[in-house]
Amino acid sequence: MTFEKLTVISFGPVNIQVWGLLVALGMLAGLLFSLHEAKKKKMNTDNFIDMFILVFIGSIIGSRLLYVAQFWDNYKNNLWSIVNVNEGGLVFLGGVILAILLILIYTRFKKLPFWKVGDTVVPGFALGLGVGRIGCYLIGDHIGARTDFFLGSYYQGDLRHEPSLYLSINGFILFFVLMLLAPFLRRKEGALSYVFFVWYAVSRFLLDFTRAADIEGISDPRYWNLTFSQWLCVVVFLIFAPLLVKKLAFSKQTKIR
Repeated sequence: MTFEKLTVISFGPVNIQVWGLLVALGMLAGLLFSLHEAKKKKMNTDNFIDMFILVFIGSIIGSRLLYVAQFWDNYKNNLWSIVNVNEGGLVFLGGVILAILLILIYTRFKKLPFWKVGDTVVPGFALGLGVGRIGCYLIGDHIGARTDFFLGSYYQGDLRHEPSLYLSINGFILFFVLMLLAPFLRRKEGALSYVFFVWYAVSRFLLDFTRAADIEGISDPRYWNLTFSQWLCVVVFLIFAPLLVKKLAFSKQTKIR
């Protein structure tokens, strides 16, 4: 299919950046859903609002720092350009890592159960991911590899995958999966968070193969034929898959006894 990039929506003299708007809507959707879940669990919603602020700041900083680390040669001679995020350049997993660290620090400081908080926010996080990635798709971000797939779009005459669209769909699917599993895992603290990380690690690892590797200056750099994000996904999977198996196996043994 063919579509025109939609980068700006104009309301008279006011121009709204589509990507920023969808990311903001995604964060808002994630926050509202997390607050809803926190109320159901009779948790203090003020803490979740505080954590949202930390996540908002941390996700931007972490995403930017990891992008700069990947493309350091583009920034080493002009350090001021590092903070110029208007030109783009964010790595999602970098934002997730720093956001998690900030939430861990906050929950320790407030003496809150970290994994209970995690289980409360991950469905909203998946929902926000689904919404936010629509923004990446609409602006034509993340050019894909050549394909014959019907959801592909034309770029410079070639039909190519749409990784951003796939990531958006994946976010929505993950949201519904987490909501379906939540009632069964509510007594297994941390299990829902583990599911989130394992699912995302596997799906993101596979979906990154749809990204272009043949366009100079646009394609993500590869390290032994894998993107940096794919290597991070391997690490995440190796950490959380055993934790999920252990959590489910231990809970089953306890029930049998």
